[in-house]
Amino acid sequence: MLNFYGRRHPRNIKNNKLKNLDDSNFFLDKKNIKKFNSTIKKFKNFNLEIGFGRGENIFAQSLKNTNDLFLGCDPYLSGSFYLSKNIKASGLKNLFFTTLDFLELFKFLKGITFKRIIIMFPDPWPKIRHKKRRLINSNFVNLLDLITFEKTKIVVVTDHEDYLNQILYEFYKSKFFELSTEIVNYEVGVSFDIAFTKYYKKAKKSNKKVYFLLFEKKKS
Repeated sequence: MLNFYGRRHPRNIKNNKLKNLDDSNFFLDKKNIKKFNSTIKKFKNFNLEIGFGRGENIFAQSLKNTNDLFLGCDPYLSGSFYLSKNIKASGLKNLFFTTLDFLELFKFLKGITFKRIIIMFPDPWPKIRHKKRRLINSNFVNLLDLITFEKTKIVVVTDHEDYLNQILYEFYKSKFFELSTEIVNYEVGVSFDIAFTKYYKKAKKSNKKVYFLLFEKKKS
C-alpha cells in the first residue's frame, strides 16, 4: 500500500519557489533531515503536527511556546509555501516542517518522543473503496506508541462521522492509549489550545459537527 495518495505539487509551480524552499534552514527532506537531530538538542520538549495544512496552528503554537520545538509533516507542498513565508517573516527558530508523509518521517524519529501530537482533519477518504487509504489505522496507532511517553497528549480533530467512529475504534482497541476528552463544536482555543484553521472555519461555515478528541497514554 502506498504511504500517500494524491498530487503533492500544485500545478504550474515556479522553480524558484521550490529552490527557496529547499534552501531554507527549517525545511526538511530526505537529504537534510539528519541535521534535525543536531537541532533538537537545544530543546527539552518536542511537538508534532501531522498534516499541518497551511500551518496556521503549528505556527501559532510555535510563536507562543518558543522554548519548545515544533515539527510538522504534510506531503501537500502548497501548504509549505504559506508556512515558509510566515517563518521567514517572524524569524522563528523552533519550527521545522517537511513534505515527507508520516510513514516516511517516522524512519527518522528514532529516540524522539513528543509531548503533544496534533492531527487536524485527516483526509476521510469517504468512498468505501478508498477507506484503506486513511491515515489512522492499527499500524498508525502502534507507531504513535513508539514516539510518545506517559505524559503525551494526542489531539485528533475531524468533521467526518464515519472516520470519527474508526478513529475511536482504533484507539479503543489499542493497549497503549485511552480517550480522555471528547468535545463537539466547542471553542477549540479554550480546551485544546488550537488555532482556527482554514478547514475548521470551512466546517463551521457548512454547519458540520466538529469533533475534538484527546487521547492519552494508558498507565502501566
